[in-house]
Amino acid sequence: MADDAYAGEEHGLKAKLADLTGGARDMAHGALTEAMAWTAYQWTVLALLTAIFVLIALSYGGIRTELAALKQERAPPGDGPARSESQLEQQMSDLKAALTQSITGLDDKITKIGAKLETRNAAKPSAPLKPTAPPPKPAARPKPQ
Repeated sequence: MADDAYAGEEHGLKAKLADLTGGARDMAHGALTEAMAWTAYQWTVLALLTAIFVLIALSYGGIRTELAALKQERAPPGDGPARSESQLEQQMSDLKAALTQSITGLDDKITKIGAKLETRNAAKPSAPLKPTAPPPKPAARPKPQ
């Protein structure tokens, strides 16, 4: 039954190409119909936008070249990978020194706190800890009758 529906149609590459070109033809016809309905104002705007796009695309390479030249002029002499590596090493050593200093300061503070705790404990009489008895239970109340 399904074969009967497609009995008159071709199969294979020729049929696919015919279908593809038919679709492209329909799209081109619709685009041409739409373009013919445009006003002069719409065509002018399209032409100006296209010209702007082409000018920007053409000048893009020149703009990049000029920016690279400006960066080269403003860069200090000797700028390169070796200089940035030395700057990174300098920053790392500064960071290491700051961390060492902070840790040393922290050790000093901990030592001071420990000394204060020891003086407080020394000032208190060191009596042996005795187990305390639980508080006595209250006497039972007589029940009202």
